[in-house]
Amino acid sequence: MRFLNQAAYDLYGPKAIVRVAATLLLGMALLLPSSGCKTAASMGLPVSAGGHSLLSYAGELRQRSGHGKNMPTELAKLTLPPHRVEAGDVLVIEPNDFNSPVRLSSDQTVQQDGTIELGSYGRLLVSGLSPEEIQEQVQSVVTKQEIEKQQTRMELASHRSGGLGVPALETETPDYGVTVRLVNKESALFYVMGEVNAPGSYPLVGHETVLDALIAAGGLSDRCNDHKIILTRPQADGHPRKILPVCYQQILQLGDVSTNYQLMPGDRIYVPSLSLWEDVKQSVAWKNEKSCPHCREYTTK
Repeated sequence: MRFLNQAAYDLYGPKAIVRVAATLLLGMALLLPSSGCKTAASMGLPVSAGGHSLLSYAGELRQRSGHGKNMPTELAKLTLPPHRVEAGDVLVIEPNDFNSPVRLSSDQTVQQDGTIELGSYGRLLVSGLSPEEIQEQVQSVVTKQEIEKQQTRMELASHRSGGLGVPALETETPDYGVTVRLVNKESALFYVMGEVNAPGSYPLVGHETVLDALIAAGGLSDRCNDHKIILTRPQADGHPRKILPVCYQQILQLGDVSTNYQLMPGDRIYVPSLSLWEDVKQSVAWKNEKSCPHCREYTTK
């Protein structure tokens, strides 16, 4: 043992001695009855602490929060409120009538200043509006300008006729109606970070849950601590922070939907790394079964 410690010290420095001792502990854990809980110890390998640690304050809020009350989950989803357009969103604006005199560029990307370009009809500020409200404003602008153009054409025709008469009006009033559809919501995103195989931001359609998000992010990595996953929901200034526990194994194996929350725009899911000490604790039998102490109070009986 002394020889191993000295060799580790010479090769890797003081931290190696801690690793050697932890490896022996992990080896002892392998001799204990095993069932169920996924840890690197079950493969005989020590796990060094990853780079995704859980803040102590976040951990405290997670423990205090418990299951979110009156929050939409997998089996009790809510319809999200109408999307409010932001920069980067893409709209499609089309005339209702194929023979309409209205001429617009169909695809409209909302610019950084919150406007869209309507060609000869000018710019329109749409940031913060719903697609229905944008449709009303676009139709109002287009109708006003098209009527003015028609009046100008009639006055010009009357002037050219030398006062001999005004050309007859069209028998049918042109349809200046337009339809506005939202085809790409760049601002409606959720985020999955930490020990997942494909961390990043993902578009929110409106029905995704925590489990959907973790699957979209490629699943959990081998170094994850799946007993300390959290969902953080952004709050306005002055409101308390909302950090909720996600009981992954209960969702996956027991079908417990109480923490399989429906996601909202801006939600963050964070999967912390599994530290060496946590790996040892989770590898030791707990009352004849392997279970994580951090999730015991949330386990469905």
